[in-house]
Amino acid sequence: MQTASFGCAPYNAVFINNTIAGETYFWDFGDGTTSTLENPIHLYTVPKMYTITLIAANIGTCNKKDTTTFQLTISSPPVADFNFSPNPPKENTPVNFFNSSTNAVWFVWQYGDGDSLAVNNTNSVQHSYNQTKVFTACLYAFNKSGCPDTVCRAVAARILPLLDVSNAFTPNNDGANDKVYVRGFGIVKMLWRIYDRWGIVVFETTDRNQGWDGKYKGTLQPMEVYHYTLDVIYSDDSAIKKQGDITIIR
Repeated sequence: MQTASFGCAPYNAVFINNTIAGETYFWDFGDGTTSTLENPIHLYTVPKMYTITLIAANIGTCNKKDTTTFQLTISSPPVADFNFSPNPPKENTPVNFFNSSTNAVWFVWQYGDGDSLAVNNTNSVQHSYNQTKVFTACLYAFNKSGCPDTVCRAVAARILPLLDVSNAFTPNNDGANDKVYVRGFGIVKMLWRIYDRWGIVVFETTDRNQGWDGKYKGTLQPMEVYHYTLDVIYSDDSAIKKQGDITIIR
């Protein structure tokens, strides 16, 4: 007789009466208030579990009167809150976000640059921005009933374009230095090609988060020196071309 079994205070409960052959109705909302409307709406402001009772009557039927009950749990709403550091920003430094929300069990971080993260704890999270700008970062907090709250703050980032590629790595599956990456700040677009001694492209990517694992067509390449070319466009629209060598060590 109601569209949901839970809500967050303040909660406007919409009661849908599915009684068959009823003529008069008496609703007890479980908080000391009543109604004789067929489909009432009632506001709950105090978090607790309520037992709602509906008595339907029709003296022209054999049953004359029937009763049904329904339980509705009203919970305290979540309160989303966070702070961050460093503030003011430091050049090429990731931002640490500290979750200080209350009465919430899971969260969605939206950093304002298109990236987001869903977590089920209040632990701090870290995010690296890729350009100098003031972003609007938001935290969405949900309690166990799914009720939401949101807070947004302006987060400034300062990025100085930088670029680096390691000149050696050890692809031996020991969990350390198994791949070689393009590292830097402010990289918006890139084209990275790695060549063997015969000029064959053994690796190519436009994704700065994708590294080379030392393989070509699934086969681990021999220990030797490989040449690379790298074209990068930064978030300030400047561009750089870089060449260098990478050595596989095992």
